[in-house]
Amino acid sequence: MPKFDADDYLPVEAYEEALGAFHAIAGILLFEFAREERGVRDTIIRNFIARADMIARAVFQLWNLQDYQDSWVLHRCLLDRLFHLWHLQQNDEFEVFEAWSFLEQYNAVNRVRSDPEFSGALKSKLFSLAPEQKKRARALTKNPTAWQRPKAEDAAKGLDMSFLYRFGYDFASTYVHPMANDGHQDFYTITKLEPAPDFPDHRSVLSNTLLVATMLVRQGLNASTLSWRALVHDFLDDLMRFLDTGAEDYKISFVKLGVMTEQGMRLCQPPAGREGERDAD
Repeated sequence: MPKFDADDYLPVEAYEEALGAFHAIAGILLFEFAREERGVRDTIIRNFIARADMIARAVFQLWNLQDYQDSWVLHRCLLDRLFHLWHLQQNDEFEVFEAWSFLEQYNAVNRVRSDPEFSGALKSKLFSLAPEQKKRARALTKNPTAWQRPKAEDAAKGLDMSFLYRFGYDFASTYVHPMANDGHQDFYTITKLEPAPDFPDHRSVLSNTLLVATMLVRQGLNASTLSWRALVHDFLDDLMRFLDTGAEDYKISFVKLGVMTEQGMRLCQPPAGREGERDAD
């Protein structure tokens, strides 16, 4: 059940400690992916997990700056990636998504390069295009993919977690787009003028960000071609339980994973089947 009262949330230090464990395990998982290099599917999943870890840490940094609005903006970005990853797995569209992404990014760069007002872009490394990229773009343009981004609300329903859309994605949209009271809390944060209004407690964005990041990692592991040890899933289970009840069992599974890694044991193996898979929800 979604939480709404400030008393429902743990101290910030507890979430920061959990984030540290999440970051450490995410790094280990990324190295496991790097050792395999099994194709487009796993590369996309690997990168989504890396993005989730980076976004989660950025949310906490912004929260510490009292930039709560941008914390919610990044939270929405994280949800968007969870919804995309779920959609890609459900429809087995990793290859077509990669091709679509390449052409979208190519065309964006090429529009800048083709604009007479930005002739300097032709010499910019940021807007450079390699011959092989041009060749691939020509081929894809002749037979473009009809892929479309998933609708966030539909993906949330597909995950059987509509609250992620209503109380996460849709709610956070009010921070993404300009509103009449934009910067109201920032005004008091910067000026320190008194009396400041009684602004809401924003710890929920920390808890929710860890929840979504954990869900994204689990979704990615289940969608990958690798078979992951049960202890990896145990850690994710324990982390989600911590966010729900405050139980700190995740620290035990975290230590066990650390010991396995120190002993040189792999956390995954390239499987024939997918016996290590668990449900994403």
